Amino acid sequence: MNRFFLPLVLALAACNSGGGESANAAPKGDTKAAPASTAPAAAAPAPAAGGGEVVAVIGDEKITMADLDQAAGRELFELRQRALDELVTRKVLESAAKKAGKPVEEFIQTSLEARVPNVSDAEAEAFFNQNKAQLPPDFQTKSFAEVKDQLVQGLTQQKRREAGAAFLEELKKQEGVKVTFEAPRVEVAAIGPSKGPADAPVTIVEFSDFECPFCSRGKETVDQVLAAYPGKVRLVFRDFPLQFHQHAAKAGEAGHCADEQGKFWEMHDWMFANQRSLDPASLGNGAASVGLDRGKFDECLSSGRHAAKVAANMADGSKVGVSGTPAFFINGVMISGAQPIEKFKEIIDRELAKKGG
Repeated sequence: MNRFFLPLVLALAACNSGGGESANAAPKGDTKAAPASTAPAAAAPAPAAGGGEVVAVIGDEKITMADLDQAAGRELFELRQRALDELVTRKVLESAAKKAGKPVEEFIQTSLEARVPNVSDAEAEAFFNQNKAQLPPDFQTKSFAEVKDQLVQGLTQQKRREAGAAFLEELKKQEGVKVTFEAPRVEVAAIGPSKGPADAPVTIVEFSDFECPFCSRGKETVDQVLAAYPGKVRLVFRDFPLQFHQHAAKAGEAGHCADEQGKFWEMHDWMFANQRSLDPASLGNGAASVGLDRGKFDECLSSGRHAAKVAANMADGSKVGVSGTPAFFINGVMISGAQPIEKFKEIIDRELAKKGG
């Protein structure tokens, strides 16, 4: 089994509260919007519990495996979910490779190479010229010729990582994979700017950070989801600005200031399209560009009157297990990270089937 590909296709792209961005964050579960109340993740229904086997004794009191499973709560579910994902992935790859008449390693390599050829020197140079100021310091002091090989390799691996998730989903369909193991549901208040029918059978509550690059990727996926399920999905946006993103909290406030003038989603889209320009002056320019009254917007932003709302959103997110962005709750089922649209569809289709939709 390819030791690189397995974590690669299971990787989640997320900004983590631990202090950085990661393309290999461990799965955190799925998010789904539920009634307008909040409850700690630990209060969610526990996964299938163990039996009555005694694992500890305190005086006359016995602690059973079922008690242990109940206490472990979401953490136990996440461990089982990761193990299940890895087991399914391994078996799907082995089956597909056998049908192709190739060893697993060769099947994976040739499949991804066919899907995503090496990034060309021209593509790498264009990336270098456009992003030089954001590259690591040792790259900024060198010419393209000096870093070309590293860039070509890194960009190619990044594209193959992204293609790997979609490739795996296709293989699962071909192999007829059906997963019945479900995440515990978490009650998340569907409070905040929203789009889609209020009575939609599926509600997605999104916790996001305007400065997180993976949240921008998640936005693109959610846009695709809304287009794929017209009238059936409602999206609710909630703030979760991470501390190591300098402008994220103020950008969250900017969204609410725009909401005062009925243009939250216009400002939302502008901020995700301009993630490197989220200082207060740039936010004001962006507000004007989407048709907001600049004077009213600037007054709102400088007043800080929505800072408490941003903080409350983040506190609610933390209570239900959000530790990185983006995080989505689909009728209370959590998806953590910028997952491919197939992951969203899997949960949404299951929810619609339950509701006869």
